[in-house]
Amino acid sequence: MALVIICGQPCSGKSTAAACLMKALEKTINMPVVLIDEPSLNLDRNSAYQDMPREKNLRGMLRSAVDRAVSIDTIVIVDSLNNIKGYRYELWCLARAAGTHYCVLHCVADEAQCRAWNEDRRLKALPAYEDKIFNDLVRRFERPDGKNRWDSRLFELHLGKEDIHEDSQAIVEAVSFLTGNKNVGGSRNPQKLQPTIATQNPRTSETNSLYELDRATQEIVSIVVDAQAQGVGGLVRSVNLGEGLPIINLQRSVGLPELRRLRRTFLKLAGQSSLSGPPPPSDTKSAKRMFADYLNRELSANLL
Repeated sequence: MALVIICGQPCSGKSTAAACLMKALEKTINMPVVLIDEPSLNLDRNSAYQDMPREKNLRGMLRSAVDRAVSIDTIVIVDSLNNIKGYRYELWCLARAAGTHYCVLHCVADEAQCRAWNEDRRLKALPAYEDKIFNDLVRRFERPDGKNRWDSRLFELHLGKEDIHEDSQAIVEAVSFLTGNKNVGGSRNPQKLQPTIATQNPRTSETNSLYELDRATQEIVSIVVDAQAQGVGGLVRSVNLGEGLPIINLQRSVGLPELRRLRRTFLKLAGQSSLSGPPPPSDTKSAKRMFADYLNRELSANLL
């Protein structure tokens, strides 16, 4: 149904905002709400952000968890830094592939305030960032921009102006946007992201069909080449492919390079037609029959 990205500097109130948004959604809509964050994946913030390989692994684990959870009947909230715009784009692509709604909730807080909160957590023996890691994350934070499609729609929760609770303006507007309630915060009905050919998962039947075509065409090419090789210099007029299959008619010698070119063209045409129509046949015999008919047409046309 929706993917919500919580975004902000370290110790900017993201987890509190995510919890409040989750409670507000659960009260408003009868639908599962899933929270994905570092603790749910048993990740320690200092260890996960200690160096770039570990941080890359963290983002990969979060992305995989989102990919498994996002669907048209679930609201997924991702509570993490989400500080790199390229990574937010990757999450946006997951939402588009699933055909769900998408928005970003940015917890806006100045660096001094975030640093003070981090120190307060350390004094209370709560999970806190080490100074070196905190400074590095602050430096590399890429602020979301609502003009970017992967940052839209954007809601901003300004920590210096208001406390974080379920009735915070940004949270109310986000809930309104996700539930399509025009009477709350003046939000318009959200539009679901539309999957494209690039983001849609291929149909299993289509994948199997193209595999059978690839295998069948290769077998026919091998049969034609072997039949001509056994002709011992004479012209082979026809090649029998087996019972129930067309005979390949040859009016001239056809070399392996030409057969490979015809095979590539046939597979390309078959792949293109499967995007706008039914998938190619999934059984080997039907695939061989299609390719044999194609070869007979192309080889006879080349004689004209």
